[in-house]
Amino acid sequence: MSSERIFGIDPGLIRTGWGVVETGVGGAVRYIDCGTICPDPKPPLERRLVFIFDEVQRLLLSIKPTRIAIEEVFVNMNPQTSEKLMMARTAALIAASKSGLPVHSYRPNEIKKNVTGSGHASKETVCTMVQRILRTPIDRGEGTRTTDSIDALATALCCAFSLSSLSARLTSDV
Repeated sequence: MSSERIFGIDPGLIRTGWGVVETGVGGAVRYIDCGTICPDPKPPLERRLVFIFDEVQRLLLSIKPTRIAIEEVFVNMNPQTSEKLMMARTAALIAASKSGLPVHSYRPNEIKKNVTGSGHASKETVCTMVQRILRTPIDRGEGTRTTDSIDALATALCCAFSLSSLSARLTSDV
């Protein structure tokens, strides 16, 4: 598999996490950067969605990924919460799609399974495994690196692992 720079997105209206990993020869994956997009909660919803869209576009231009991975929205019991999450995901997804890069969507359980081995892993387990896989401690404080950015890194890792397994299957078929 050739080198890939994967931009992962964990959509949210309050915090949209982003994380970047790079694949190398032999399936090695390394940490590049991560952070959180935090729209001001005071403006109307549509202004916050534009902020998410603009920030994702800005990050894509500066980071120059080769592909994008985005988490699908888990529909929960509260339809209003699910609707707002879908709106935030749509804003990020449109920005990602406008880049012209390949965009991959993954279900939350699929991400957890790829990163931890269990589709029902806890947030703490996901965080521990992301840090272990990337061999870097990631501060989960109040700053820009939060559990949302770690979830975005997990999404990017899921894409990297999916691509390497597809590559391995394709080369074994030759």
